[in-house]
Parts: sequence; structure tokens; C-alpha cells
Amino acid sequence: MPRCRRFFLGRGQGTGGRVPPSASQGLKERSPLGGNLAVAAGASAAGSLAGYANLTGNTAQHAVLWYANTTKDLGTLGGKNSALLNQFSGFSESSTTDPLGQNYCGTGTNLICLPITATSGSAVQLPLLGGNNGAGFGNNDVGQVAGVAQTTFQDPSCLVNGQPVKPFLQVQQAVPVVWTNGNIRHLPLYAGDTEGSANAINNLGQATGASGDCVNAPTAHGVVWINGQPVNLGNLGGSLNTNPFAINNLTQITGTSDVAGDKTSHAFLWQKGKMQDLGTLAGDTYSAGYSINDLGQIVGQSCNAANQCRAFLWQNGTMMDLNSLIPANSPLYLYFAGAIDEFGVIAGYAVDQSANNSPAFVAVPQLFGVNPTETSSVAHIRPAVPRVTMPVGVRAQMRPDLRTRGVQRTGMSPSLPPAR
Repeated sequence: MPRCRRFFLGRGQGTGGRVPPSASQGLKERSPLGGNLAVAAGASAAGSLAGYANLTGNTAQHAVLWYANTTKDLGTLGGKNSALLNQFSGFSESSTTDPLGQNYCGTGTNLICLPITATSGSAVQLPLLGGNNGAGFGNNDVGQVAGVAQTTFQDPSCLVNGQPVKPFLQVQQAVPVVWTNGNIRHLPLYAGDTEGSANAINNLGQATGASGDCVNAPTAHGVVWINGQPVNLGNLGGSLNTNPFAINNLTQITGTSDVAGDKTSHAFLWQKGKMQDLGTLAGDTYSAGYSINDLGQIVGQSCNAANQCRAFLWQNGTMMDLNSLIPANSPLYLYFAGAIDEFGVIAGYAVDQSANNSPAFVAVPQLFGVNPTETSSVAHIRPAVPRVTMPVGVRAQMRPDLRTRGVQRTGMSPSLPPAR
């Protein structure tokens, strides 16, 4: 297992994905837009990275693209916030308040939430299905985007005692969709379900996501759409939550699924009709896989009951704390890994213990300068790294992942936070 070098994505600059190890000194600056939180959530074959970052004052977040020597703020579609949530797709608020009072972006603004994808360095709005809101949750290399869009149907399963439920205040039905060349297609829900979302799509056009009802079990069934039809992935013993987040070109899928009792969830690998429990890092109770490449490497997040989390890499049957693979003198504690590309480049967000903030990071495998006599990955793994708690100021900015709706269970992390 190659050791991972640490890179800090600083203001106005980035590392790209193909940076040689000689560039490993990193940039000790704030997040690229001036705030104290930045998240890298996608990586392209060309070396660019996608995600979002807080603006100065931490009152809003914008979608950003990192290139080799610059960072681009994608702005918004007239509203306050935007974000690329997975790969190069996400959402942007418009300047219009939702007439039904929905807070679909989860930001507290109640502005219309529009799906976007990054194309040629710009945010492009995607069409809806007649409802007010939607979001892109992932894209492939052939121009397709997976996500969610609302219909005009007002789903009664969204109401409790006749009222919409915070934080999303959802009223309209939300369904899984795929956009191809800008055209939207509604994917069928699993039998008996009323809500769903498509969270990722591979180059074969196979999408994966979840469906259920609006409030009580929005991710009751993890599914993969093959030839347009939903196939149930099964579960790890629970019944309330199975949520796939990524699919590779070999139809291997990762995400999180409730274990027996539905008190917490574990990361899984699904392949050839079977779901494997990947467990957690030692001492943790919750885990989720957020990205998988065609080598079967999975990255994600593992958390304990106190919601102290660590980025992990899973490969060849072993889950490793990414913090054990970076230089011991790094000021960064890798909190969340949201993307891994075909070269093993990993992106996510960290806690900078020297600056008390949370910058984006990209970890590049150290393929040069390794002692050729070292044949065991054990030679690169340092002792267990003490846990780090997310700074209080940053923790206050966290919001539930837009792909995960409903009540958060014990040990479950907010994981990838949308903008506030």
C-alpha cells in the first residue's frame, strides 16, 4: 500500500491530482474562499478537484473547482449558497423563496434549490420534473448526472401530525432521476416506496441510490438501476437504512447500511448480488463508504459514538485509518474522505490542528522514493493516531447530508455537509 502524502488546498491555489511528491510541502493558508471550511468531494482524470468552501465570515458556501495552480468560485444561481456534493454535481440556490416553505437544500434560507453540474468550468443548471427543487449527486465520464428532483405531487408521508418536518420542511415528492445531455429521466422507485434519490452513476449508465418514504425511512431500500429497473441491494441486518453512495464501472457499490437493531450503520461493498459488511475502524460504531474506484479501493468515514470521525481507506479486505498513512508531522487530521480516483488520489476534508479550521485535502500516493526492499504495507503504517474533535465553530456549520434524510441515529455522522 503506497503511503499517502499530504496536500493542503489553500486560498486561490490547488494541487491538482498529478502533482509529484516533490511538491509535498503544502500551503498553510485558509480555505480558498476565506472561510474556515472547505470540502473536496470529487476528482477528475485530468487532475481537477471539485467541492465547496465557506466564504469569509462563514455565512455562506460556494461550489468550487481546484485546478493545478488556481481555484475557481462557481458562484450561485442568484441565491446565497451552492455546492458540488459528489464528483462534479450538486446544487445552487436561486433568489426565489420556495412558495411551499420548503428548505430543500437544508441551509435555512428556504430558497429554491436547483440541481447543477460543472461543465467547462461553469455551473450549469439542470431541469426539474415540475416540482420546486432538486440536486445533482454524481456524474459519470459520458455526460450523465444522477440526482433527485421533486414532482408536483404533495407526498403525505412527508408530514407528521399534518406538518412538514425540520430541517428540510419537505412537502413535494422527491424522486430519483438521471440527466443525459440536459434531458431529465425519472427512474422507477422500488415497489411500494414513494421517495428516492440516485446518488451515483457509472460509465455504463448504471445508477445507484435509495428509496423509501419521506420521513420515517427515506433510505429503506438501497437499489441499483440496471437497464432502468431497480434491483434491491439487500442490507446488513437492519431495515430502516441502506444508502449507496458510489458505483464503479465493474458494478461494485459502496455506501452504508443499518446493522441489526437499526441503531447504527456500517460501510459495505456490494458485488455480484452480495453485500459485505466492511465494519468500522477500531473503537468506532458507524462507518460509510463514499467512493470506490475500478480497483475496488473504497474511501469514507468511520466515527465513534461521540461523533469523532476519521477518514479511511479500505482495500484487500482491510480498513485503514488514513491518518496512519500520512507524515507524522502533518498538522492535518483527515476527518472525511469523499473521493478516490483510478490513480488512488484521495480527496476530502480535514481538521488543521495548527489553525483550528477544516481545509480540503488531497492525498497523493507516494509512488516515488519508496525503498524497493519494502514489500509490506506495514512498513508505511505508523501507530494509532489520537482522535481529534471537529472545532466547535466548524461543527456548528455542519448540516445533514442531502443524500441522507430522516432522523440521525446513534453514532451517525453528518458526514458531507451541504452549505448553510
